[in-house]
Amino acid sequence: MSFSEKFRAARKKSGLSQQQLADELKLDRSAIAHYEKGTAMPNAKNIFKICKVLNVSFDELFSDDI
Repeated sequence: MSFSEKFRAARKKSGLSQQQLADELKLDRSAIAHYEKGTAMPNAKNIFKICKVLNVSFDELFSDDI
């Protein structure tokens, strides 16, 4: 599963809309949409914020499930 798929699943599991997550992270909703489409990646600072808000570890979002 790719980062974008894991990110979207974690957001949905948390019960947040794209806009709600964007507000929590102080980002534009379009950034969240780009992360979920796989057309952009968050920077390091935002990755740690994402992990905290979605209550997931870095490994959960980025490790390969091979």
